[in-house]
Amino acid sequence: MSNSPYQDTVFVLDILNSLEPGSVLDVGAGFGRWGFLCRCHLGPGESLTSDGDQQLRIDAIEVHPPNINPVYRAVYNDVHKGNVVDILPNLGEYDVVICSHVIEHFEKEAGWMLVEQMREHAKMAVILGVPFGAPLRGPVSEGDHEAHKSIWRKDDFAGEPALIKSFRFMKGIDAGVVVYPQSDEARWLTKTLQNPIRRIVSRWK
Repeated sequence: MSNSPYQDTVFVLDILNSLEPGSVLDVGAGFGRWGFLCRCHLGPGESLTSDGDQQLRIDAIEVHPPNINPVYRAVYNDVHKGNVVDILPNLGEYDVVICSHVIEHFEKEAGWMLVEQMREHAKMAVILGVPFGAPLRGPVSEGDHEAHKSIWRKDDFAGEPALIKSFRFMKGIDAGVVVYPQSDEARWLTKTLQNPIRRIVSRWK
């Protein structure tokens, strides 16, 4: 298996392109990576400016002020500053909710509660990026937002109604992707991705 750090990104982009969401919520947007990629790869013909006339809506939630940078103005329609636990209940539904490298910053029980809350706000799918096996750590900058408060492994999601993929990243840590399908279309897609034979048959239809 290749240890390319981009395998998980390509996998998620393939899912997004298949689902063709009209709205995306980026939870824990960080430097704006997923907002930028969604704005570039979804909604063909649209410019890298989040004006109100574009068909694709991308919103962000970010708790760490230093992460908010000029990229946000180019890719996000609305930016909600603060803790996702406080903000999410007041938001509506989105086709897709992306939450990359966030749940490890919560205690395990709170992380699971956040996953369930995001599923309530997603019409098509919730896509998690999880560093499987990443150790606990303290904050790397001022404030406590960057601390790792829980360790997540692929086995934690066994039995969940989700597609679980793991890509080698570095020794002891895998880049995990967990996709919770919420719509019939997304459930069909995840089943197809899990079954190679089904994928081959689907190409002939």
